[in-house]
Amino acid sequence: MKRPLPLLITETAQNDLADIWAFIAEDNHDAASRLIHEIGERFDPLCQNPEMGPKRDGLSPGLRVCIHRNYAIYYRIIPSGLVILRVLHGARDNTAQFDPK
Repeated sequence: MKRPLPLLITETAQNDLADIWAFIAEDNHDAASRLIHEIGERFDPLCQNPEMGPKRDGLSPGLRVCIHRNYAIYYRIIPSGLVILRVLHGARDNTAQFDPK
């Protein structure tokens, strides 16, 4: 069994999670906390099997995505680990969020 990759979460992704929580918490604090917990639980399987998410090279080279409910977890595999770059609602036009180079 391969050793899981170390997990790195960008400040931008942390802000995305905080924004998601704040938006949902306007109606239901418990639901907001559950969703953030569920999204966080997706990180460990990604570190165990980082190639499970399909490539999104059209958005940015090396970019991959994992979907949880209505949210897209965008990440990249780098030599030092797995980097969570963004966590965005799937209904958004996310093409402008990434540098295509």
